[in-house]
Amino acid sequence: MVSAVAQGSPRTDPRIMRTRKLLREALASLLAQKNFASITVADISERATVNRATFYAHFTDKLALLDAMIREDFALGLAQGDPLRTADTRALLLAVGNNVFDFVGLHRRCRIDREFEPQLQRSMEAELTEFLSPAFGHCTAMLVASALVGAAMTWRHQAPMSPAAPIVGNMVGILVDGVKQQTSA
Repeated sequence: MVSAVAQGSPRTDPRIMRTRKLLREALASLLAQKNFASITVADISERATVNRATFYAHFTDKLALLDAMIREDFALGLAQGDPLRTADTRALLLAVGNNVFDFVGLHRRCRIDREFEPQLQRSMEAELTEFLSPAFGHCTAMLVASALVGAAMTWRHQAPMSPAAPIVGNMVGILVDGVKQQTSA
């Protein structure tokens, strides 16, 4: 029998996975109570029932934990409906755009502060760029990620009760057909 490591898929120690899960859950529960700026590594460690040295063995700081948490959760949301399997660009972007807005909508209740908000946006853009790069190449993926995530973040602040579908539809039309064609219609 060939081991998982020999086959090229390294196996993560269950203790590492368990500790990271505890840290993610601790941060998530703290974010429901107070803003990110006021949360310390000591708060996270205490809530997770691990010592600070253990925290630092897994993450460089609380921003690294937040980044990992956002990217892992967002990656799961992006994969909903397996949008990369479609050959139709419009259908792919509609599915991904809806997944982006759904994810942002789930985080409406997170306390907004000057550290959390930009980190949420950066992490989402980085994960979406990686997700789309195989389909579009890095540069195009980066442009699409920036457009979709930026619009979703604006929607989060300015019109969170408005339905996202028309916004996503308009954006996808512009991304697929171009700005000039959209404005002449």
